[in-house]
Amino acid sequence: MKFFKPLLVLLVLLLNSVSFAQSAINDYKYVSVPERYDFLKSDDQYQLNSLTAFLLKKNGFTVITKQDRFPDDLAQNNCLALHADVMNIKGLLMTKLQIVLTNCKDEVVFTSEIGKSKLKAYKKAYHEALRKAFELSDFNYNYNGTSSTAVIPESIPTTPPSIPVVEEVVKVSELKAQFFVKLMVQPTNSGYDFIDSNSKKIKYSTHATLFDAVYIIEGQAGIIYKRGQNWVREYVENDKTIIEALNVER
Repeated sequence: MKFFKPLLVLLVLLLNSVSFAQSAINDYKYVSVPERYDFLKSDDQYQLNSLTAFLLKKNGFTVITKQDRFPDDLAQNNCLALHADVMNIKGLLMTKLQIVLTNCKDEVVFTSEIGKSKLKAYKKAYHEALRKAFELSDFNYNYNGTSSTAVIPESIPTTPPSIPVVEEVVKVSELKAQFFVKLMVQPTNSGYDFIDSNSKKIKYSTHATLFDAVYIIEGQAGIIYKRGQNWVREYVENDKTIIEALNVER
C-alpha cells in the first residue's frame, strides 16, 4: 500500500499534463505547414509536407499552406495559428519522425509520439513513420474559439464597411523620414528584425508566412512586406487599411 499513493500522484500528474496539452491546441484556429522541413533538401521532398497537411486535416485542423488564401483574421493576428514541424530523430537502421506544434512565440504547444519505420526506401520510410506518429498521438482537436496567447487588436469594428477603405501614407512616411532615424533590417531564424539605427532597439520583429516576402509583426496587428524594392507596413486603424512605407537603410 505504501507504493500506491506515489503511483496515484504520478497518474494524476500525467492526466493533467495530457489535459493541458489538449486544451492548448484547442486554443488555436489554424495550423500552418511549411514547404520544406530542415532535414530535407527541397520543397515537399518525398511529398512529406503534403502528407503532413493531409493528416492534420484528417485530424480536424484547418491547415494553411502557401497555396491557400491567407485568412484576414490570421493576417491581423498571427497568434491564431500553430506552426507544424516534423523532426527527424536519428536512429540506428530506423527512421524516426515526430510532429511538433509551436505558437507565435516559438513555444512548443504539442509534441506527438515518435513514429518509426524500418523500411529502407526514403519515401516509404518517411511516410510510414509520419503516419505512425499521427496514429500513436491523441490530437482530438476541436477549436474552442479562443486563443490564450493571441495578440488582439486594440479595436475591432462591429460592422465592417461594405467597401474597404485603403489609405496610402507612403508619401507621408517618406517626408517623415527626413526627421526620423532609419531602420536596419536584420535576418533572424523566423523572419526579420527592423532595428532603430539610432537606439539599436527592435521596432518590429517579424515572422515569415507562407507567402514570399510577407511577414507578420510579432505583438502588433498588421504585416510587413516588400513592394518592389521598398519595405511596407500594412495595418488597420480606425476602420481604415493603412499602407506605410518604412524608412529602411539600403
